[in-house]
Amino acid sequence: MSEMPVTPNEEQPKKNNQGLIIGIVVVVLLCCCCSVVAGGWFFGDSILAAMGM
Repeated sequence: MSEMPVTPNEEQPKKNNQGLIIGIVVVVLLCCCCSVVAGGWFFGDSILAAMGM
């Protein structure tokens, strides 16, 4: 009973950092997708005209 493992307390910050990193990556990917969609929505006509379509 007195020999309680201390490892869960040490592993907790790693899990939080990993979740934070995953969250940042997801936000960056969402921003990239939104910027591509917004760029295509705003400049789609001029891009197609420049390509001669």
